[in-house]
Amino acid sequence: MNLGFGPEHRLLTPAQFKNVFDGATCKASGPTLLLLSRHNDQAHARLGLVIAKKNVRRAVDRNRVKRIARESFRHHRADLDHLDIVVLARKGLGELDNAALHVLFQDMWRRLSKAADKYNRSRNSGPPSSNA
Repeated sequence: MNLGFGPEHRLLTPAQFKNVFDGATCKASGPTLLLLSRHNDQAHARLGLVIAKKNVRRAVDRNRVKRIARESFRHHRADLDHLDIVVLARKGLGELDNAALHVLFQDMWRRLSKAADKYNRSRNSGPPSSNA
């Protein structure tokens, strides 16, 4: 399996980010991190990062968080098929060490995948029937 992170695996344009923000169908939330996602028509998942200076003050911490997020995404990409994902940092994310960040992202990918599966099941089951 190819674990690269080429342009085809990234959200690149403001319009792609806007699509996820405006039409997020699944989300995973924690005290220091929020993941929003929406199904795409690609054959793979794509990732976008929003690590604001307001929430993670030091540039070295922002870069570390982004590096670990990309690495974790590459390893869990197979479980996140057909999703456009935006990672939003919240206050306190920069204070976590590398091991804690890896564990946090692993848990968030699992929760997001579970939410996406639940959304797919509810969408594919069709409208409820009324037998009254």
